[in-house]
Amino acid sequence: MRIKVQMLPTRKRTETVEVEEGTTVEGLIRSLKLFPDAWIAVKDRAPIPLDEVLEDGDEVKLVAVVSGG
Repeated sequence: MRIKVQMLPTRKRTETVEVEEGTTVEGLIRSLKLFPDAWIAVKDRAPIPLDEVLEDGDEVKLVAVVSGG
């Protein structure tokens, strides 16, 4: 299935990713070779949990977690 992913703000790019049916948000993030703890997933303007199962055609924004001191 295809998921459209937009990564913000550090990697301002959008791509379509092919994943297996039943893939979770965490699985999507890992398939992009990223660390799940470093990103917040947003769908339909609302944060979604890492264990949410994605559906074909979903559009997900990944927002980088920024921290510092």
